[in-house]
Amino acid sequence: MDALHGGRLASLRIHDMEVLFTHGPDATALTWGCYPMAPYAGRVRSGIVHFDNVEHQLPLTLPPHAAHGTVFTQSWNVVDATESSIDLFTDLDSQWPFGGSVSHHIELEEARIHLELCVTAGDRAMPAQVGWHPWFCKPSRTSLIFESMFQRDTDGIATSLREQTDAVNVDDCFTNPLAPLSLTVNGVDLVLSSNCSHWVVYDLPTHSTCIEPQSGAPNAINDAPVILAPGESLTKWFDIAWTGRLIH
Repeated sequence: MDALHGGRLASLRIHDMEVLFTHGPDATALTWGCYPMAPYAGRVRSGIVHFDNVEHQLPLTLPPHAAHGTVFTQSWNVVDATESSIDLFTDLDSQWPFGGSVSHHIELEEARIHLELCVTAGDRAMPAQVGWHPWFCKPSRTSLIFESMFQRDTDGIATSLREQTDAVNVDDCFTNPLAPLSLTVNGVDLVLSSNCSHWVVYDLPTHSTCIEPQSGAPNAINDAPVILAPGESLTKWFDIAWTGRLIH
């Protein structure tokens, strides 16, 4: 766990095998570990949030768009820690115009790691979205079968739905898994689950695959926002589970 660099999982070793792409000399804050995304997830078109008839400009972290929230670059506070769990907290800084805060609970069990992310509005209403961005070492096998995929427009933003089955060689958003989402990484068989409604799969890099649970599609902060009243929270969970043996 790296509280100083975005409250992220910096490493996940299972049976002495690393399954996450870890920090290297060429890594940026966007490109390693498993980091929480809040108060928005995925791309935001042109980095603009429209709320209450006002346009708010966000930093263009993935030009020409904003992407993946603001907290993955922040330092988090450790609120509580045990041998198997940690609770982290951070306020939303000036990159987010509405205020508020985020908490991240991570718990390690015998055959899974459980993550819970909660974004809470401050003293004013705001749109909200959460998710996680895990960078898995390149899998030798994946089974990522969904009912639907969002067709991207020329700006790379998810728009209309169309039918889609296996998510391979994509950088797209999907909904409704038709089977458990599974992959084999360095001989370890993993199964992913979440109560998030959308999954972004980024399978184009040769070294890594990202399978990202999100509470809404990219740009949902504008297109289909969850609106939090002052003091109200949005909470989602994400599990990475594994078998008790190496898969050869």
